[in-house]
Amino acid sequence: MTGLRRSISSKRAGDTDGPSVVSDPRYACQPDTAHFGRWTVIDTLTGLPAASDGRDFIDLGKSDAADIAEALNSYLSEGKDPPLV
Repeated sequence: MTGLRRSISSKRAGDTDGPSVVSDPRYACQPDTAHFGRWTVIDTLTGLPAASDGRDFIDLGKSDAADIAEALNSYLSEGKDPPLV
């Protein structure tokens, strides 16, 4: 998987109903400040690491973090709840 997906709709200026353009993904990967050269998946709404089964998505390789963030954002773009605890 490469890059983060963006949800784009066919909404036009002046439309008042229907889905809107989501320009910022909910989940993003960023450098892990506690582990040099490692990455964290962040929930951009809370600013906290995303977690599943009690495990924070921290201290990851860059490609793993990007893959996880993309998968989580994909769930949201499909209208599903991501499988997070």
